[in-house]
Amino acid sequence: MQNSPDIEFVVEQAVKIACDQKHEYVLTEHLLLSMIRFEPFRKTLERFGADVVNMDADVTAYLGSLVGMINSSPDTQPKKTQSLERLFNRANVQVMFTGRRQLTTIDLYLSIMAETNSHAHYFLLKYGVKKTEFVEFWSKNYSQESSTVMSAQQADAVLEEYCVNLSARAAKNQLEPMIGRSTELEDMITVLARRFKANVLMVGDPGVGKTAIVDGLAQEIVAGRVPEFLKDHEVWSLEIGSLLAGSKYRGEFEEKFKAVITALETKKKTILFIDEAHTMRGAGSGSNSSLDFANMLKPAITKGQLKVVASTTWEEFYESFEKDRALMRRFHKLSIDEPDAVTTEQILIGLSPRLEQFHNVMIDTKAMTTAVELANRYIHDKKNPDKSIDLIDGACARERVRDQGCVTITRALIEAQLSRVTGVPTDRLQNQRSTKIVELESNIKQKLYGQDTAVDTVLERVYISFAGIGSEKRPMASFLFTGPTGTGKTELARLLSQNLDMPLLKYDMSEFQERHSVASLIGAPPGYVGFEDGNVGGGKLISDLSKNPFAVVLFDEIEKAHPDVTNIMLQMLDEGVLTSSNGKKVNVKNSIIIMTSNLGAREGDVNNIGFGSFEKTGEDDRAVKEFFKPEMRNRIDSVVKFQKLDNLSIKKVVVKFVDELKTSLSQRNIRLTVGEAVIDMLVEKGYDSKLGARPLGRKIDQLLRVPLSKKILFEQLNNCEVVASMNQDQVEFAVVSLLTPVVGDDGIIRLDNI
Repeated sequence: MQNSPDIEFVVEQAVKIACDQKHEYVLTEHLLLSMIRFEPFRKTLERFGADVVNMDADVTAYLGSLVGMINSSPDTQPKKTQSLERLFNRANVQVMFTGRRQLTTIDLYLSIMAETNSHAHYFLLKYGVKKTEFVEFWSKNYSQESSTVMSAQQADAVLEEYCVNLSARAAKNQLEPMIGRSTELEDMITVLARRFKANVLMVGDPGVGKTAIVDGLAQEIVAGRVPEFLKDHEVWSLEIGSLLAGSKYRGEFEEKFKAVITALETKKKTILFIDEAHTMRGAGSGSNSSLDFANMLKPAITKGQLKVVASTTWEEFYESFEKDRALMRRFHKLSIDEPDAVTTEQILIGLSPRLEQFHNVMIDTKAMTTAVELANRYIHDKKNPDKSIDLIDGACARERVRDQGCVTITRALIEAQLSRVTGVPTDRLQNQRSTKIVELESNIKQKLYGQDTAVDTVLERVYISFAGIGSEKRPMASFLFTGPTGTGKTELARLLSQNLDMPLLKYDMSEFQERHSVASLIGAPPGYVGFEDGNVGGGKLISDLSKNPFAVVLFDEIEKAHPDVTNIMLQMLDEGVLTSSNGKKVNVKNSIIIMTSNLGAREGDVNNIGFGSFEKTGEDDRAVKEFFKPEMRNRIDSVVKFQKLDNLSIKKVVVKFVDELKTSLSQRNIRLTVGEAVIDMLVEKGYDSKLGARPLGRKIDQLLRVPLSKKILFEQLNNCEVVASMNQDQVEFAVVSLLTPVVGDDGIIRLDNI
């Protein structure tokens, strides 16, 4: 005889009740209380008409009064009484005589009724659960002697346990209204009218409203707005997880599924909705068995007696359904596309009364139009109407949290919500002049020297985009920065990122010199390791752009990458979209694309042979044309040339590096003053026309940072003013005064002379 999981659960709970009350023995009354609290048996008692709540209270009170049974050793496990042992033996003998294999709760009930000298028997009699009447009720409604015959009450009990009655919820107005999907609903009803294989498989992207169409079907049936053959039908939604839950043993899942199918066939006029239908494949199958939910469903839906509506996404359809052609032929595929902007706005208008009631707000019509418009423009990893509803719902929830009473949701609140979700500044959404845009030019030119022409060229394109009159099908701007190394190409990208509050996504293209390295950007191709991995296999560039759709994307030293790597940028620069190897698309229409290159710099450094020494010009243009294909050059907004720095710009760069050193020293209460002669020396020795400004940093480290660090470590240099000056060809440091830290009224620590 097999142990039933239900009986094991009831016994475990009975022991737990005894342990909780610190009883030394497990009594028949403990078992009765556990049975009363076991949901299936409790529902049976309720349908029979017993007052389960008061019965539970009476048995609990009786057990609580047994103070003489409290265990003196609370850590020991309670033991069974002879009466409980006798009860189980009697129940097992009864099961064997009836030829069954498993003990059930009705067997325990009958055995309790045979224990006439027990309080459990008394409580059952007190609440009218008499043996003759209850056994007759059980036999009529819950007997499963024949697996193919089931009463209407039993069918309802099975369906309520594993499914959700959408028709009942529609009758109570608990479902959201379906708007703008009349064509799809009509197509679904046409399929359901078939004699054989009256089954629909809805396939669509997440968030397009597949489940809402089924809710709409239930509402139309309840309202009587369907053809005659569908009237009086009920729509039940099946959760496959509820069938799997608690199925410990082989065969339990099959029994539950068979019970659901039998219940649906018993009730007749039913439509079964299976959400996330791709989970049917493999659900309930053992490690050595191919019998899963999908294979068990095939015979039932082939006969035409059972109508099934299932839904899944395109990814899962290709992964699961298309591979199982035997299952797919039993369904009619119905494509559910994303609704257009007008339909999405109608959906929002239809949902607004429920949102207003739930959040205690008022939603302006312009706010709904704004939500659809901004969601289409800035949210590209989701589909309508889901993403537009999310914006409205999020804005309403934010006002609800503030507890400010009935607030009207306006366009400004929707823009603020989108800014929080995507990171796009609100002034960009409103096309307004922000302080950062107005001061953008001065802020960049104060930190990037000698490249005013390049900065102006870049900002012209940025202004067009931020004004809202740029192309909506391309990135905000795309540039190719050319020129000698160390002239500020990478620095300009950093400054744009800082001043526009856009994260900087930097990719060193020297890491992508091999043809196959393109896989690390957009994911492994089909057939290779990592293709189905959504994170690692998706590619670093795809992953970063998904997380940061509003960003400055920097491809540093693009000429070092393999040409196949640069080819993936064609779609990105022209259409503002990048497609991964597994078909996932990310949007870069709200990003600034920057490529830097030193093409032609080496040739330009070689002076012409002959009388006079002058630099070659036009080498960078020639090199760019040779390296980049015409289709690549044609998609770039501007090729920005960076010039070699003049003497004044070099001095400004030196001062910038020195200021960074001063900031570091101020944290140790040291004030540094650098003489003009030292700056001139650094310009002369640190700047190389071929290497740009980068050697300046190394020269400052050598002549300033290293000597000062030795003085700080070995001479205990602290709280003083130090002057750096030239003595012949050497830099000397002299302490001219001692300083004391003083905290100002604003809380900032300053250094004053003693």
